[in-house]
Amino acid sequence: MTRTRTAPEVKWVANEMAAVRGELERIEKSMARLVQLRSKLQEDLAALEHVAEQLATVPPAARDLSVRTHGRYGTRGALRNWLRQVLQQAYPRALDSLSLTEQAIAVFGLQFTSTRERYRFTTDILGSALRKLVEYGEVERVHDVSRPSNRIGAWRWKMPDCNLDELRQRHATR
Repeated sequence: MTRTRTAPEVKWVANEMAAVRGELERIEKSMARLVQLRSKLQEDLAALEHVAEQLATVPPAARDLSVRTHGRYGTRGALRNWLRQVLQQAYPRALDSLSLTEQAIAVFGLQFTSTRERYRFTTDILGSALRKLVEYGEVERVHDVSRPSNRIGAWRWKMPDCNLDELRQRHATR
């Protein structure tokens, strides 16, 4: 059996074709999911518009309004409340942003169409919720905030300060 050698340019073209095919398959799956979601939302909107036509109290201007809702994570504040719960359960350990992202994907059933979209969720949405909890004094950063922003952050539930008597009482109850 003789061993053949494939030219580098042939390997490159084959790899690029495979990568493009894979990306197209991923996009097709995302598009199918979005088409299905769009169809459902259009049905919901048609039903709501039908009801609005029958109600005399709905002003005409309100029928054309659109807003972006908080429905992606359930009720308003659901993501932040979930973060509180997860960080409290992990205390005194800290959790990094990537593991929190993985857990959020599983809990909320999130699907991202690209790595950029996933990165934006981690830095913008999850990061914003964590920074807000830091602002409230409920969570503390374990990472150095002066380092470059593209690094992974670590977060920990912040226990309220207590005096020596409270520490003794806590220790005695263990």
